[in-house]
Amino acid sequence: MGARRNGAACRRRPRAGVASATAIRGLLLGKGGLEAAAPYIPPYSADILARELRAGRGPVTWESFAAPLFHRLLTSSTAALAEHHEVTEGLEYRIKKTLPQLKQLTVEELLEKLKTKRYTYTKLQRMLLHILLQHDRQALGPEALAQGPGYLRVLGFSAQGRRLLKQMKGSASLPIITRAAACSLPGLELDIRAAAAYANAMPGRDEAEIFRDYRQPPITI
Repeated sequence: MGARRNGAACRRRPRAGVASATAIRGLLLGKGGLEAAAPYIPPYSADILARELRAGRGPVTWESFAAPLFHRLLTSSTAALAEHHEVTEGLEYRIKKTLPQLKQLTVEELLEKLKTKRYTYTKLQRMLLHILLQHDRQALGPEALAQGPGYLRVLGFSAQGRRLLKQMKGSASLPIITRAAACSLPGLELDIRAAAAYANAMPGRDEAEIFRDYRQPPITI
């Protein structure tokens, strides 16, 4: 997700054949849509984007998450906000002070008001994402992350991969997950929640997409 900014970087026209990811997102979200962005991306990427847009799975921007995000910001106390990962240095108080000052409840305006030399867009976007997904400070702190991954999730395999998986079941040091619905692991639950939140914000909101990461078995190649 990338928030549109009012700076010159978003208004600047990309050079012929070359464009940053921010510029491409700007073109996709502008009046020209995919047709305007197509000259700056590989043809196969344009085909994938066209397919996803037709299916109602895009575009998804920060404003797609405005309603659930502002619900959490408006109904959480400063103490509750402070429990989220990357809400540091009193940012919970700055958030609460800023909310009544907004002319529109948009993520773009919120980021503009919160931004300082100390708090960059990147930092603030990460913080808002952690609040949206309810990532608490302890679960994603240095000590927790230093423990490394808690599982290996298989998304797809070939015939050779199937044979390797059989061997790994007896030798792997981490749990091998092929069916998310059959497991309950903290890291896996975070992944499933993030995928569900993203799918819930798609223009063509669909139950199958929301629970896809939870239900879908590995793909056989």
